[in-house]
Amino acid sequence: MSTIYQEVITGIVSGVSGRLIHVEVEIRNGLPYFTMVGYLSKESMEAKERVASALRSIGHPLPSMKITVNLSPANIRKNGTAFDFPIAVAFLGCLNLIDASKLEDICIMGELGLNGKIRGVGNCLPIVLEARKKGIHKFFAAREDANSLRGMEDIEVIFMDSLQDVLDYFHGTYQQRCCIDTTQYQKEETEEDFSDIIDQKHLKRAIEIAVTGRHHLLIIGSPGSGKTMAARRIPTILPPLSKEEKMEVQAIYDATGIQRYLEDNTRPFRQPHPMIPKAAFLGGGKTPTAGEITLAHHGILFLDEFMEFKTECIEALRQPLEDGTIDITRNGIYHQFPADFQLIATMNPCPCGYGLEDGICRCTYHEKKRYLKKLSGPILDRFDMVLCISKKDHNLQKAKQKEMVETSSQIKKRIKTTIQREKNLLKNDSCNAISQLSHIQLNKIIHLSKECKEILDIAYQSGKITRRGMDKILKVALTIMLMENESEIKPIHLMEAMTFRNTDFIREVLEYGR
Repeated sequence: MSTIYQEVITGIVSGVSGRLIHVEVEIRNGLPYFTMVGYLSKESMEAKERVASALRSIGHPLPSMKITVNLSPANIRKNGTAFDFPIAVAFLGCLNLIDASKLEDICIMGELGLNGKIRGVGNCLPIVLEARKKGIHKFFAAREDANSLRGMEDIEVIFMDSLQDVLDYFHGTYQQRCCIDTTQYQKEETEEDFSDIIDQKHLKRAIEIAVTGRHHLLIIGSPGSGKTMAARRIPTILPPLSKEEKMEVQAIYDATGIQRYLEDNTRPFRQPHPMIPKAAFLGGGKTPTAGEITLAHHGILFLDEFMEFKTECIEALRQPLEDGTIDITRNGIYHQFPADFQLIATMNPCPCGYGLEDGICRCTYHEKKRYLKKLSGPILDRFDMVLCISKKDHNLQKAKQKEMVETSSQIKKRIKTTIQREKNLLKNDSCNAISQLSHIQLNKIIHLSKECKEILDIAYQSGKITRRGMDKILKVALTIMLMENESEIKPIHLMEAMTFRNTDFIREVLEYGR
């Protein structure tokens, strides 16, 4: 025996996506020596000790020869312990203990104990999804990782307990044992419901429109006006994730180390604290990980007390709100994190909070201007809907007597019906919601009457809306049209959409005295 070479495939998580790694093992004549190369972290370097001991435990110690292990590509930092198992399998191939020709199309992941036991690595799903894109459909994984991979389609996962199972598999004596899930998913029942909100019809209507068309919504109101209470009940009316969306969200949470079950088809609802650091909000760090805006992918990012967030966090929302992604470069490596979320934000109109209440506000003009200046024009323009609410707008006692309160399930059922009409309307466009339509796509879909064009022209000439703002109003009007089951946008739809873009209060404060 002069030189023996074997290669197997494994993977790592980079950011929130998987990346395939080729494990190359070379055994040749020479003084006994074991070296590992390929830009490895300390825990990855320790794999040689675990692999050597695990192979001894099944009666096949490493030969007294010169051994080199390379993890390719070498320009990517290798972190974690998921390389133990593939390195050990590559050695079994080198020693002719298994049929090495069958290793070419198998992706292997797992950590090894000194006794040969295979342990889970916890973030297999992003690697599996990436390998599936590259045409790999067979995987070796630890039985501990069965819960995160259960239910995957178009792939075959062989769950193993020890290295001896690998030998048994290639010798035809291994029997795949049923993976018993000891942590069955139980959906948490919430006590929150839209029936808890008394009156506030304008607010509830705005939320229903926003959820239906996935429109970004800013709610401005006084303390106690019910804006936060209403926003926290949005998860009860959200439509479920599709199968593909569920896999994307699950992969993000797996990569970040946050527990989430594959059976969970509820949309993410993230509510970060206003004092959150920029790196935790956007994502990043020395080893880039997902931030809150990526964890809200295909769901809701709820920013309560919007003006209390750092300016750098607020301004950084510009790109993801437009593109649905966030780009980060660390150590010369480019990462693109998905960030297709719906933004719901609430804020007070001024520092004391009572700027919309007559005779109560105690803030000076300069205090109001300094407070609202944090909300830049470009960020304000990216909200499809801006709603101002006040405590004086409703009477709780009269509302309790007159109003027939709708439950979340009733609203959710109505939203599902409208979303089906939305899908039929957008079936020829590469977007999933009305809010994602580009200017060109929007103009192809809608056909405005002369009266509607005049209404828009008057609004634009008044200087209250921008060109982007006009598109936002048209998208909201299109959603209202679908909710009313109409075939074209009517003036009443356009007028209602304009009432949900109330930026006058902010502009008056910022432009006062000019």
